[in-house]
Amino acid sequence: MNQTSEFFEQFFTTDNWPARWHCGEWTEFHGWLYIISDVAIWAAYFAIPFFLIQFIKKKPNIPLPSVFWLFGAFILFCGLTHLMDAVIFWWPNYKLSALLRLMTAIVSWITVIAIYKFFPVALALKTAKEFEAEISARKKSEAKFMVLLESAPDSMVITDKDGKIKMVNAQTEKLFGFQREELIGNEIEILIPQRFHKSHVGHRLDYNKHAKARAMGLGMELYGKQKDGTEFPVEISLSPVKIEMEADAMIIAAIRDISRNKEIESEIKKLNENLEQLVVERTAELGRALQEEKAARVAMNENNERLTFLTEVSETLASSLNYSDTLVNIAQMLTPKVVDWCAIDEVEGGGLLKCLVASHVDPEKTKLVYELAQRYRSDPHALQGIYQVINSKEAKLYKDISDELITTFAKDPEELQLIRKVGLKSVIIVPLLIRNKLYGILTLVLAESGRHFNEKDFDFAKELAQRAALAIENAKLYKESQDINSELEIRVAKRTQELEAINKELEAFSYSVSHDLRAPLRSIDGFSNKLLKDYGELFDEQGKDYFMRVKNASQQMGHLIDDLLKLAKLSQIEMFSETTNLSAMIESIASELKASNPKRKVNFSIEQEIMAKVDRNLMHIALQNLLGNAWKYSRNQPVSEIEFGTFLKDEQTVYYIRDNGVGFDMKYVDKLFGAFQRLHRTSEFEGTGIGLATVQRIMLRHQGTIWVKGEVDKGATFYFTFKN
Repeated sequence: MNQTSEFFEQFFTTDNWPARWHCGEWTEFHGWLYIISDVAIWAAYFAIPFFLIQFIKKKPNIPLPSVFWLFGAFILFCGLTHLMDAVIFWWPNYKLSALLRLMTAIVSWITVIAIYKFFPVALALKTAKEFEAEISARKKSEAKFMVLLESAPDSMVITDKDGKIKMVNAQTEKLFGFQREELIGNEIEILIPQRFHKSHVGHRLDYNKHAKARAMGLGMELYGKQKDGTEFPVEISLSPVKIEMEADAMIIAAIRDISRNKEIESEIKKLNENLEQLVVERTAELGRALQEEKAARVAMNENNERLTFLTEVSETLASSLNYSDTLVNIAQMLTPKVVDWCAIDEVEGGGLLKCLVASHVDPEKTKLVYELAQRYRSDPHALQGIYQVINSKEAKLYKDISDELITTFAKDPEELQLIRKVGLKSVIIVPLLIRNKLYGILTLVLAESGRHFNEKDFDFAKELAQRAALAIENAKLYKESQDINSELEIRVAKRTQELEAINKELEAFSYSVSHDLRAPLRSIDGFSNKLLKDYGELFDEQGKDYFMRVKNASQQMGHLIDDLLKLAKLSQIEMFSETTNLSAMIESIASELKASNPKRKVNFSIEQEIMAKVDRNLMHIALQNLLGNAWKYSRNQPVSEIEFGTFLKDEQTVYYIRDNGVGFDMKYVDKLFGAFQRLHRTSEFEGTGIGLATVQRIMLRHQGTIWVKGEVDKGATFYFTFKN
């Protein structure tokens, strides 16, 4: 402690120490080199803290500022020790030098500790490249944000906590009429009518205290103001958002013009008022409609009952072809369900009436109805009643028949008494008429029930009469058809005998053709050959040509006779249908054709596994003819194309054989399937003209059909169908 106190008491005393010039053997050069170096180090150490201080002042938000201050102090003290080393050359105050070194050591270790403490923080600091990458990413993010902002359908306004507009989108410019530069930096109240400015500021401050996403001014009418002062109603949604590098949260306001919505609300209000008026009016109408509906329901029930009854009548009429029994059943159904009594009369030859059936609700009075119909026939010349309906063929409704009218109709007191016993209050008389043919008369009567017929009853009666007339007609037609069938059976038996006789004659004719015609043809062919062989030298070329023509004509006639016999036998061959692979049959015929002329270039296209239930032998003849025609008429082509296949038409399989041959003119298509009909000369294409007639007959025997389409020099396609 004594040394320490003595150290500071004699702090500026230098008597005990000589100047450094006098310590050792300093040369002028060595001394000044030492001094200049220390002074230069001190000057540099002094300049560095100066720049650090200026840097800290210019960058107030620099990270770790305390480290910078300590580092500056450390460098300054280091510089002072070097300066003290230079001063000692003249002023040997080693005490001050020691104290400076101590302070330098303390500041150095404080700096080391500070650097150690803040070393992790320093490591976390970003490099220039990292800052550049972060700035680039931030720019991209801002660009995306701006794209979203600009593409928003509503006006988007972003403000800071003080209500300063920071950012707007193009929709804002369009909605409010301001340019973007006119809005940014101004307070949000520039977009609000003047009368709301004061209250809006208060609302804005309250919102900042508890900012959250919500609609603005719930239950309030909000208005925006355009640049020209025009006001319009708006809806506003507020959302706080924290933007990086900004200390406080920003507020995003989405503003929507609801002028059209207000107009619609006004229109809806007017419509509601009109609707209320209409409801009052419709309520009154509904009351009337309910009454009408009630009446309609009653009428509907009546109609349903009548419809049900008509259905029962139709079933009864259809259940038997004996119309007399059926009409009795109908009359019994009508009483008492529909009428009190009824009668059905048949119109006989000469216009006379015959009572078929009469029915009354009271079985005892049914006898009276029959008696009235039989004893007192209506006058054919009467202007009223049944004969009026017969003559006019039109139904008649008598809604109310009074006793005075009955008295007028009655021929004598007995008839009048009988009519009164039966009862007669309301009458419908309907003709049983189909296609203007009158079969009878239906009479419906109301008496005991006290009711009277109306127009609906009249329509019902006409419908009932039409069905009854149809039943009578069907029954008569059935009887006529039975008579006709009996006559047809006799005719068929007779024709069958005639056909059997004709078939026997045809068989005899075929035998005669086969044997009697072939013999002279063989003689002509044989003698022609012998003449050419034995006396050929006596004839010139023209004579030989004549004999060759005779020979060829006889052979052609032989082929023609063969084909005619085959065609005739087709109708007599008994058919036996079995499942047949037509594709395999076509391939077999094609192989035979290729073998007959191996040098020809022919491409056969055959659809595989086409199966059909046919007579194998007859179908082979048909396909052989069709494929033979395709082979023959396509031989002038460099490469013949012949195709066999199928397709569906109207859910039926259609078979076809197509070639690329000479084809034909479609105006002659009707001649193709007739016997001896040819569209090409024999000199061009051989044949008898029987083949297609044979094919057609085979298809008809299979309950099928055949047709063809062609074009000159573009080939032909034969289509055929048959019942499998």
